Amino acid sequence: MRIKAKKERLESLDVFRGLAIVCMIMVDAVPDFEQAPPLMLHTQWQGISFADMAFPGFVFAMGAAAAIWLQKHEQEWWPEMLGKVMKRAGILFLLGILYNVMPMLFQHILLPGSVTVSLWSDLWGQGRLFGVLQRLAMVYALGIVLGRILHTKIDLLMASLFLLLVSSVGFHCFSPDAPFAQADNISSAVDQVVPGAAHCYMGAAFDPEGLYGTIACTASMLLGMLAGRLLLEGTSESFLQLLSYGLVLAGGGVVWNQFDIISKPLWTAPYVLFTSSAFMLLALLLQGLFSLMPRVASFFFHPFRVFGMNPILLYMLTGAALTLLWMLPSPEAALFPQLWGLTTKGIGGIPFSIFLFTVLWCACWWGLAEYLYRRRIFIKI
Repeated sequence: MRIKAKKERLESLDVFRGLAIVCMIMVDAVPDFEQAPPLMLHTQWQGISFADMAFPGFVFAMGAAAAIWLQKHEQEWWPEMLGKVMKRAGILFLLGILYNVMPMLFQHILLPGSVTVSLWSDLWGQGRLFGVLQRLAMVYALGIVLGRILHTKIDLLMASLFLLLVSSVGFHCFSPDAPFAQADNISSAVDQVVPGAAHCYMGAAFDPEGLYGTIACTASMLLGMLAGRLLLEGTSESFLQLLSYGLVLAGGGVVWNQFDIISKPLWTAPYVLFTSSAFMLLALLLQGLFSLMPRVASFFFHPFRVFGMNPILLYMLTGAALTLLWMLPSPEAALFPQLWGLTTKGIGGIPFSIFLFTVLWCACWWGLAEYLYRRRIFIKI
């Protein structure tokens, strides 16, 4: 649907959201995972890389935007507000399932000779239930409800820390000797029940976007909501508070890391604290730039802003295009890495050429994002 951009929007938040979605698109567009720069690859289990910042960045931005949304709808009755929230969450969850279905659907349509069972049998037997959009849906619904209840910034901080504590205690109580072992932890145990091993990511016994990680992921959203409320205040005092919160969370992450590991697949407490700390400082920097030099900042960050105006649409379209390009064969291999060979491969070293190719991939989608922005077409759920 078409809507007009509102003047009260935080342009810096649109840019932040755009940075997050561009990072997600770049990370997904790596043409050779064996030779890619380590920073562009998700850590297998423990540690953190540039790629591991993309998804929590979007969750954080969703929380900041939720603070604005709640302020506009604070006078609504609970049933009216919950109806809107659950409708949005439900649509987002269904879009996530559709996103998961695309590879099987394309295979049945484009490569029928390689298929031995029906599409329904494939989906029923090994279709993935959870994913990025499904986690966003669950976190959004829970985060909005908590945000409506929690009236002060301290309430948001304490609630997020409580969720992190619950998540951490669950790991340690389930397996006191090795709470974060890859083979056996509470998150994987939950996945064995819901959705079941056959419906986890790549048919593994563990899903990185499973149910248990939603607890700590909701804390990421609440911390984003805390940042959003401070940005809305727009005072020097609120900016200093945002800086202080960012530094305190970083210190808390250092301390908590003595007990829990930093793990994106498990979405552990130190991972939330470190990423949220970085995002608070980045949000503060962006808002400072837009406050002090609005024209320069608006011009420089414009590409990211247009991505941030239609993030879900662009995420799904780029994902569908990647699925097709990886699936379609060429004389030598899949078509997508062949595009890398025909464009940036050979420019500098292999890792640099891969990075350059992902930038080129995003630039190709910039045209669509710019067109939608200029036509004032913003797809909202």
